Order: sequence, then structure tokens, then C-alpha cells
Amino acid sequence: MRDIERQTLTRAPTLIARKCGCGDWAGFGFTKGDRDDWWCWKHYPYKTSARLEAAEIAATLDSRAA
Repeated sequence: MRDIERQTLTRAPTLIARKCGCGDWAGFGFTKGDRDDWWCWKHYPYKTSARLEAAEIAATLDSRAA
């Protein structure tokens, strides 16, 4: 769909901010029925080893830049 063909918004989009149990912003999770499970990356229970390794590398690079 091109921008020209798209209908204009009739109301402002609703922003939904999810929070982890620790209080940090949570971008990993799902809402299904009455269940609403969201986690920050530190507490995300479904990390794969590749994702975990990438997160550790990014944390190392951040600590070196600081």
C-alpha cells in the first residue's frame, strides 16, 4: 500500500507501554486472552544462545564506550 492510497487517521494512535516485573520497559512478550506476559531483555525467559551472546557483546561494547 502506498502512502497516497492510505486513509488518513481519524484519531490519534493509542500508545501501549508494557512493563516488566522489575519495572523496566518490556518489549518482549505477548497478550493472549486474559494472560499478559511481558519482559525486559534481562528477564526474557526464551533467549537463545545466539541472542544471549549478542546481548553480552553489545553490553561489553557499551561498557567500553562509557
